[in-house]
Order: sequence, then C-alpha cells, then structure tokens
Amino acid sequence: MSHNSLLSARFHKQQGSMLVIALFVIIVLAFLAYAIIGITNNSAKGNVYEVYGARALNAANSGIERTLNGIFGPGNASNSCPTPALNDELMGPNPELSGCRITVSCNSFVVTQTGYTHFQLESTANCSAGDFSTQRRVVVEARN
Repeated sequence: MSHNSLLSARFHKQQGSMLVIALFVIIVLAFLAYAIIGITNNSAKGNVYEVYGARALNAANSGIERTLNGIFGPGNASNSCPTPALNDELMGPNPELSGCRITVSCNSFVVTQTGYTHFQLESTANCSAGDFSTQRRVVVEARN
C-alpha cells in the first residue's frame, strides 16, 4: 500500500469528526454570547436604577430645602410648619425632576426645657420611568 492510500483511508474514517467539533464550538460560542448579552442587560438596568435613585435623592433633598426655606427663609419668622405641606404642585414645573413625585411632611414641637421649637421634616420622592421606579426618603430635624 502506498503512502497516499494510507492517508486517504485514515481521512475516510474521520470524515464526521470535524463536523462534531465545529458544532460543539458553535454551541459553546452561542452560550457565551447569551451570557454576555445577559450581563450587559443587567448592567444597563443597574445604571438606570442608579440614575433614577440619584434623581429621587435629589428630589427628596429639594423638598427638604424648600420646606426649610419656608420655615427659616428671609421674612419667615414663624415657629410652625408651612401650610399646606410641600407636594408636587408647590415645587412648580421642573424638567430635571420630571417623573418624580415629592411629598414632604412637617411636624413642629417646643422643647420645654430649652424653649426651642424643633421641626421634624420627612421628604419622600418617587421617580419612575416605564418599568423602573425608585424611592428615596430624607428625614431632617431642625431647631429654631
């Protein structure tokens, strides 16, 4: 038998092995691509939650600051919470906080030992867009 006939006989017996290896590589690459797409989607969702969480925190802080300005601002010498309590309508149109709902509650009380009026403020902001929704709450105590 010649050398060429031995090689052709060997290749003839191994004709299907390359197809199995190629199919295995394609399947492994498909699973890898699926995993990468899943990781990318989860990362994108995490970024959206982080951005909307920051917006909600800023909205809650804005509600606190607006209420504190109503209590301690120039020309405001009252020892009581502003009425009505701050809500979305009092914030006015604000494109930076679109999609956010803000609610602020205020309680005031006098500490008899010191004579100071204390204010407990709680601001809650809910920001949402589509399926994403985040909520942040800020609680502050101030004294006059």
